[in-house]
Amino acid sequence: MTDTTATQPHMLVDIMRQADVLARLLDRFPEFSAIGAEQLAPGAGGSLYAFGCGDGWFAARTIGGIAGEAFDMPLEGVTSLDFLLSKSRQPTSADRAVAISMSGTVDRTIAAANRIREAGGRYVALTNEDGAQMGAAANGVASLKIDDIAPFLTGTTRYSGTILGLMMLVEGAAHAAGRKPAVSCRGPEVARLLETTIPKTLDICNTQLPAICAEVFKAGLGGVRVLGAGPEWATADYGAAKLVKVIQAPVWSCEIEEFAHSLFWSSRQDELVVLLASTPEISRLASNTATALSHAGMRTLAIETAGVAVEGATYRLSVPETPAWLAPLLVPAPLQMLAYAMAIASGYDPNRSQDQADPGRFLAAQLLSRRCELV
Repeated sequence: MTDTTATQPHMLVDIMRQADVLARLLDRFPEFSAIGAEQLAPGAGGSLYAFGCGDGWFAARTIGGIAGEAFDMPLEGVTSLDFLLSKSRQPTSADRAVAISMSGTVDRTIAAANRIREAGGRYVALTNEDGAQMGAAANGVASLKIDDIAPFLTGTTRYSGTILGLMMLVEGAAHAAGRKPAVSCRGPEVARLLETTIPKTLDICNTQLPAICAEVFKAGLGGVRVLGAGPEWATADYGAAKLVKVIQAPVWSCEIEEFAHSLFWSSRQDELVVLLASTPEISRLASNTATALSHAGMRTLAIETAGVAVEGATYRLSVPETPAWLAPLLVPAPLQMLAYAMAIASGYDPNRSQDQADPGRFLAAQLLSRRCELV
């Protein structure tokens, strides 16, 4: 029998399975919320942190942006290095943290976790298996247990799983701390997102993005800039991190307002600017941005999740309206689909694992962040 594994569209399969994978993860809400309740409610005067590198940092920042309002549980999302080196942030025994690493072997995240443990605080390892070294020393391990489609693919479903996992942990911590969350991961809004909104969004992306990307590349593409605001600034960073791995062009990300004061001045007409419009307020700002950039001859693609049109955008991807607190679970999907469609349009194979596509760069990445795996 012929092995067709090598020819399967691994990245696309991984993206398209998200709703089902997240639904199965949500079934484990009692487990995740119990870990949050037992280990993450801060002591008197303590704080709750989440830290990681790469996707872990993006997820931590995104949930930090919605945790206070949605779950009545403030959370600070920082990089592992920032948590490790900060002189103004001195962990205490009252502090709690979520250390995020799918492998559990990222050097800086292990060191940051050790810092809070040595101060007498507690941390939960949010990982995909047992958390390796990071999980062994943790007060609790929250494992996503999301199977690989193929090794070393650009992070897709596991990123969305990390977002949901964090939400469930924070909700559990909030209840244990006597807080009053305004929403729940077990509520009808999340059920609707998984049953209807994400599948519809992926269908819309599948229908519209290939033609948009083909047109963009036909006219020439000098780079991509992804802009967001609020919690979706971190999602913009995530989108840029996915795009840069699968398209042969420079990619940047920025806060939508700060773009006008910094990166805009180095932008070029042959670039595509992606605008994440996750609330009515941000949608109006995105409309202003799109209109202004059109005067400079630049192309824009708006991803609209708030039910408000981004007028003036060259291209608009309008997906079902979603509450702002759930945008971190929805917006990654169209960004992943955009990365996939742009890769295909550019002639790059996004289904090829990163270690095979560029072995030298892959080894360098391991040396930069996971030296403990190589010794």
